[in-house]
Amino acid sequence: KRYWLQATDSYARQQVRAVMEQQLLKAPQALAASELWMPAGLARVVAQDDQRIGLRIYLLDNSSSTRQPDGSVVVAGTDGRLRQNPCTRWEEICAFAEDHARWNLRVGTPCEFVLLNSTSRTSGSRMVEGGDCVHIDRDQGPEANQLQKLRELLMNNGPSPGTPIVERLQDIQHRIQANFSALAQARQMIFLTIVTDGLPTSRGSGQSGWVKDTKRTIETMRSLCASLPVQLVIRLCTDEEQTIDFYNNIDEELELPLDILDDISGEAREVAKHGNDWFAYTPVLHRIREAGTLSKILDSIDERPLSVLEAQQLAELLCGSQKPLAGLGKRQFVNELQEIVAQAPLVYDARWQEMRPIVDIPKLRIAMRVGFRGVVLPVICPCLL
Repeated sequence: KRYWLQATDSYARQQVRAVMEQQLLKAPQALAASELWMPAGLARVVAQDDQRIGLRIYLLDNSSSTRQPDGSVVVAGTDGRLRQNPCTRWEEICAFAEDHARWNLRVGTPCEFVLLNSTSRTSGSRMVEGGDCVHIDRDQGPEANQLQKLRELLMNNGPSPGTPIVERLQDIQHRIQANFSALAQARQMIFLTIVTDGLPTSRGSGQSGWVKDTKRTIETMRSLCASLPVQLVIRLCTDEEQTIDFYNNIDEELELPLDILDDISGEAREVAKHGNDWFAYTPVLHRIREAGTLSKILDSIDERPLSVLEAQQLAELLCGSQKPLAGLGKRQFVNELQEIVAQAPLVYDARWQEMRPIVDIPKLRIAMRVGFRGVVLPVICPCLL
């Protein structure tokens, strides 16, 4: 059992959260380590999420189209600096899986990785641990052994024909229902992240985009979220407009607990396009959103400009301040943050693909409408912004 579920009184739960936050707060030892470093505010968000999330499930698309060579991964170079390297979509998905396995081992949230297609699977059979899926939990043995099981699953099940998302979602729904009582008793929920590059296909159809297949996918997603405490994240590994439009339409037209994310570079551009270009979009920030978060602010940054209050709250989360800043006036807050950012380590910003300050103070002044730059300049000369 997860250790914090045994904390039955509020004091014990507070102690568990404090321990988790201390485990998450690790100062960077090198530039490459800044990819994993987490400021105090984000560590609190992750710890609070973990109190509510009983399991994370990742559905990994290994259809034939994932052989396409237009993927990318963030890696550390020989100089310790982070950069994005080209790769196949399948290599991107494999790197994603291992990154999130390590992430959840670090945070302490159990997780499962489920393959869309597996070589050992027969139609109608149950999923088999090690053949169709892998369960990761830091309470279940050495981390290295668990990561190796995941690598073997991925190596033994490369890209193959078909994108049977409906069938796998139904399998996942049955697995959740089998353990629903424990989930309900703990008052916890599940995040399901679907990592895909294509439209759904049913068994034997061999084609993407059929009306029947897409309709069944929508109905299955709706049933899953309506009957169980599940929230969805769609992590796209493609630039194909038809696929992007299909999932975006689901997000816009249906009232589902659903978030659509691109790869880190695409998502960084999307966040900036919606007026939130005053902070660095880092790998750790992207990973939190890929895994699923209950933070409304982090969920909104790719949908609309943040309000002044939201911008102030997010800036405080990102800056790593050891003292509360919420009671300060806007001008005093920005001035205080400027000093903090000047002393903080640089982080990898996926939008610019280089190391930068976590917050761009001049642009934060605009977002918070502080001073001449934030109040007057946007009116008289918006072209300079």
